[in-house]
Amino acid sequence: MGGAFVAVADDATAASWNPGGLTQLEQPELSLVYSWKLFEEDFSRTNHIRPFDSPMEAGFDDLNYFSLAYPIPWTFRGRNVVVSLNYQRKLDFDRALDFRATDISPGSFITQTTFDINYRAEGGLGTLSPAIGFEINEKLSLGLAINLWDSNILSNNRWKTRNTYKARTSLIGGSPIFSSGEINETFTDYEATNYTLGLLYKPTERLSIGAVYHTKYTAKVKSTKTNVLHWATQPGGSSPFIFISTTRTETEWPEAAALGVAYRFPNDKLTVSADVTWRPWDDFVKRDAAGRRTSPITGLRKDLSPHDSTYTTRLGAEYVFVKENAPKQNYLPSLRAGLFYDPEPASGRKHSFFGVTKGDGDPDDYYGFSLGAGVLIKNRVNLDVAYQYRWGRDVKADTFAGSGPFENGFSEDVDQHQIYLSTVVYF
Repeated sequence: MGGAFVAVADDATAASWNPGGLTQLEQPELSLVYSWKLFEEDFSRTNHIRPFDSPMEAGFDDLNYFSLAYPIPWTFRGRNVVVSLNYQRKLDFDRALDFRATDISPGSFITQTTFDINYRAEGGLGTLSPAIGFEINEKLSLGLAINLWDSNILSNNRWKTRNTYKARTSLIGGSPIFSSGEINETFTDYEATNYTLGLLYKPTERLSIGAVYHTKYTAKVKSTKTNVLHWATQPGGSSPFIFISTTRTETEWPEAAALGVAYRFPNDKLTVSADVTWRPWDDFVKRDAAGRRTSPITGLRKDLSPHDSTYTTRLGAEYVFVKENAPKQNYLPSLRAGLFYDPEPASGRKHSFFGVTKGDGDPDDYYGFSLGAGVLIKNRVNLDVAYQYRWGRDVKADTFAGSGPFENGFSEDVDQHQIYLSTVVYF
């Protein structure tokens, strides 16, 4: 449904979308979601950066969601109370990039350096989230999820990057200098906790309003970097220099709030839903062991890299093929579709090189749509498949935050394909 689920939240994944919706579950259920992703990035061609011949492609797959939900049978005044335990993959760092860049440096000696760069990243972050939803009255339900990011609980909460490069530096009046290297960095011991609060209000039988608030949090992580450097006047003609460093950093993640509305039409077949999510990205700050504050988006000093807030809007619909006159329907199929605008933060960078300034602070525009189908089998097993396509054009101008001139004018086109296969089993 394009992610327009805040005001629907009628299955076990409500712990993530809107914990207030958990009270709509009437029987114990298990849910499982697996995802496949194909990401493509096509670099723009400028005077200083030349991508390799084809767009960069990277494919990944992972367990996206797992949950167990249980409605408590005996509660105060018969109010619905549902508890659940959930695992969700929240952030993916999987990426693959290859490109060639030329950096023209000022000064009396160096004229230009050409780089061939190969970058790989893999890993991600997930949460283990106990959650509860409780009914205040027939129209209003509230919910709470505690999101535990700790690597001691989730051992796969880690990621690593590998950056290899070859460079040729031309000198005035001298022989060129060849350098190559490899920078490997691993991130472990991740520690963070935040909370998701949800509200679901149904003023009528067919209209529902949802609201969600995700608290801000500070995450701590340990990074170990190994830097291997070769430097010589001939390719491969030197012994490597190896540098190893370990540090701990903290990242302040911003809060987020969402508001949604959904309406189910009188024939009980069609439901439409819409929501909007706000996140103030200027509160996204990285702080190293020395207390230096930088932007995780650009890598620049935070006071040189402000960020505008983003507003994600989503619209979705579901159609269920209910046989109105059938006393029992063993197979209940459904179709879903959605549209969304899902911008990413960019920077109003004050940093400049020879008076050339990058970044205007406006978020990068990303759009997308999704299609899905499902079938409920004998009220016991639900099978669903969904496809989502998300794209951005001329984006990520602020991703490479160095001061060299080759970054100015840089942009890329991004295409992201995702397939989700999910099942819910009712007990």
